[in-house]
Amino acid sequence: MPRPLLTNGLFAVLLTTCLLALGGCSNEKAPRATTPDPRADGAMTFYRLDGDRYPGDPVPPGTTLLHGYSVIKACGIADRETREEILNAFEAGIAGHQGGIPVDCFRPRHAIRIVQDGVTTDHLICFECSNWMSWTNDEQSGGGDTSDAPRRTFDRILDECTSSN
Repeated sequence: MPRPLLTNGLFAVLLTTCLLALGGCSNEKAPRATTPDPRADGAMTFYRLDGDRYPGDPVPPGTTLLHGYSVIKACGIADRETREEILNAFEAGIAGHQGGIPVDCFRPRHAIRIVQDGVTTDHLICFECSNWMSWTNDEQSGGGDTSDAPRRTFDRILDECTSSN
């Protein structure tokens, strides 16, 4: 005996709704919007800075400065894997910051410079006060808080690199 059309149609609607709902419950994340990745193109230089010398202090002859801070070591990072390691550590430090009372020392010991498509972006990082600041084409453009999680990675990479300074 054939079933009424209403019952078959209702079943089809319920089945379709359930399948769509189950598809939406997947654990996979939707792909994020793609943005230009500084790790893919351009140039990266990784710096060790002298955070003990404040901008405005007398500069010893022959000293290279990055936003007023003395450069101790500068390493060109051509290897994509190392570039990703540096940037992933930087991003993990920002994500891992636990809050707290901000300290206003800003004595950066590390810096990342990315030059891509004619734009120079510098990130200076101070683990003493858990802050970072960014400059885009020599204009301060941002900053925020960080944990000290990247410090070991940064120090290891700088210790292993041959200075290009």
